[in-house]
Amino acid sequence: MSDDQATGGAVTADGLSPADLRAPVGLWPSVLHNLRAGARLAFLRPVGPASFQPSADVFAVIAALNVLLLFLLGLASVGFKGQLNVLEFPRALLFVPTTLLFGLLALRMGGGKKSILTVALPVVAAGLVLSLILGALALLMPHLPRRMVGGNWWPYLYYGAVLWWSLIIAAAVRRLADAGPARNLASLLAGLVLLVSPMAWYPQNYLWMPKYDESAGDKVVWAPVEERGFYAQQDMLRKTLASVQDGRPGIADIYLLAAGLYAREDVFMKEVQQIAELFRKRFDAAGRSVVLLNNPQTLDTHPVASLTSITAALKRIGGQMNRDEDLLVLYLSSHGSESHRLSVDFWPLRLAQIDPPALKKALDASGIKWRVIVVSACYSGGFVTPLQDEHTMIITASSAKRQSFGCGSASDATWLAQALFNEELRKTWSFETAFGHARKSIAERERAQGYEPSEPQFFAGAEIRGKLAEIESRLAKQK
Repeated sequence: MSDDQATGGAVTADGLSPADLRAPVGLWPSVLHNLRAGARLAFLRPVGPASFQPSADVFAVIAALNVLLLFLLGLASVGFKGQLNVLEFPRALLFVPTTLLFGLLALRMGGGKKSILTVALPVVAAGLVLSLILGALALLMPHLPRRMVGGNWWPYLYYGAVLWWSLIIAAAVRRLADAGPARNLASLLAGLVLLVSPMAWYPQNYLWMPKYDESAGDKVVWAPVEERGFYAQQDMLRKTLASVQDGRPGIADIYLLAAGLYAREDVFMKEVQQIAELFRKRFDAAGRSVVLLNNPQTLDTHPVASLTSITAALKRIGGQMNRDEDLLVLYLSSHGSESHRLSVDFWPLRLAQIDPPALKKALDASGIKWRVIVVSACYSGGFVTPLQDEHTMIITASSAKRQSFGCGSASDATWLAQALFNEELRKTWSFETAFGHARKSIAERERAQGYEPSEPQFFAGAEIRGKLAEIESRLAKQK
């Protein structure tokens, strides 16, 4: 009769059968046994101290597997034509001492005399399972249809991982080192500081990265911190802003500030460059245009786009224009989130995201009166209400609750930029007329491809139409 039959198939409070609790024989069976229990902890299933068979050898093997996983995920992402990311090894090994310290604190908090591996080994095993799942998702998501995963899925995966890891730490404290509510809370706080905060503040990168190639230097994803990119950007913003010309007295000039905020997809760079060329040639904005771009290919030609550079550019334009006569056209393009934040991304730089209050503050500080603001991003309708006033026109690619379409490195322009700038504003000087036609063509395209309507938004203040009519009349006469 088997052991399970002898016990009537009973299970423990941890949800494990007696067979599950037998000590495995040999190192690798023990590793697999502990990983199985770690998976239960990772999915917040019942576990207890008896679920694991801790030993120093097993802890060392599982820690090594964590490091190996970071290498394999990088290899899967980059391919064989890469190189070791040696600068990431200290970060990759940080979890070893912090996990051991957490195990020590959690047990001592309850006055326990058990080995610190009683807590440390289950946590490191659950962490390996979590890393495997998140790494697989990160590799899979870019290949799924965009309407399945949304526009900018990375923040959801990242913050979801931080929350999931926090719950694992809480479960480990409760199940493996329970010492009462007050001491459990203290142990949890220690875990959040030692194990969760490094994940949130200093995210781990893979241990295998694209190989540096000088002949393709403008395509390496970490170009901003390479020597070329570092020195190219030293004085780029100052020189660009210094080239902005004064407004001409008696002429309602157009000033353009266009920013492509997301470096990982070329579409934002392409459309901003197209729009800048359109305004130089058709809207008489030569010498009064500022282009900010996040893209490895433009490090030698354009300043990096950020909230800081946008604020500085607005201040410079506001100082050069005749504020009662001239008009600012501000175009921002990136991914957007449901919390109405524009993604500002140029890895490995850590750039502040842009939300409506931050943009309004920068605009108001510039002193610019007449404004046409165009935001091309998912959920960009959230910018309308915070930015509107009687001297402002606002166009967004979507409503506050809808996604917009057309991103991706293979695209030449997002759907809003294509319809509004590349098609309609080449036929008319009227932003309002152009938007009306663009909204219809975008809706037709969405219906044809089965997408949920993006519902582009439009707002015009009481005074702005008169100013735009003045400019339209001038541009039509000089055609």
